Amino acid sequence: MEELKKKKGILSKIKSLVAKTGRNIIWRGRPKDNEISEKIAQKIQKSSYDFSIMKRKDTFTPPYLSLAEQLQVDDDQIFKAAAYNMANIAISRKKYAQDIQNIFNDYLQKEGMPEIRRDYIKQKQLEIIRKKK
Repeated sequence: MEELKKKKGILSKIKSLVAKTGRNIIWRGRPKDNEISEKIAQKIQKSSYDFSIMKRKDTFTPPYLSLAEQLQVDDDQIFKAAAYNMANIAISRKKYAQDIQNIFNDYLQKEGMPEIRRDYIKQKQLEIIRKKK
């Protein structure tokens, strides 16, 4: 008899544990802090879809144009970095080489530029010409 009570006690504990676990799986209570509601998830999906079908601008600004502005900076390190990167762009991307050469030529035409900077630009132009061949 006592064995039967013990078995029923163990069975009742297992049943109550399964019942509690089952309720938690089926019924979702209040969302936790890091969870989002279904409505918010739908809004995110809709805006993501709308963004994916939206037409992008066809204009593109080449990176060397922002570097060209840095040629006017007083800091020699920034100037050299800009000229160095522009020369590397011209070497690796042939379609930008002529534009960068034109920017370098325009820089050399300006009066009042330090001779050290002019020499550095001329050196970079020679590198571009050498690597082109």
